[in-house]
Amino acid sequence: MSDFPADDPFVQRFNARLAELNSPARVALTHLLSHADMLELRDDEQNFLEFIPATATPEMAAIAFRLYARGLNRGVRSGEEAAWAKLRFLIGAAAAPSHF
Repeated sequence: MSDFPADDPFVQRFNARLAELNSPARVALTHLLSHADMLELRDDEQNFLEFIPATATPEMAAIAFRLYARGLNRGVRSGEEAAWAKLRFLIGAAAAPSHF
């Protein structure tokens, strides 16, 4: 179990500092014994993203979250571009004259 109880002031201060940095990221305690020296980095919907060391600073957590968000955004855009390309292909195939 983590050294920090669920309402630990450290976690509250950490999250308050993230908010001051205008970061939607938050940290939470992990209940995994194998990661007792880690915090859970979470997104604005409280979804688990990754473990970060409990010794990390809020600034580093904010940077990690920004990198995650940037990668997610690029991945979503890539997926959208692939979907539009497939749709254009299907529309083009459907518009092609039939030789039957």
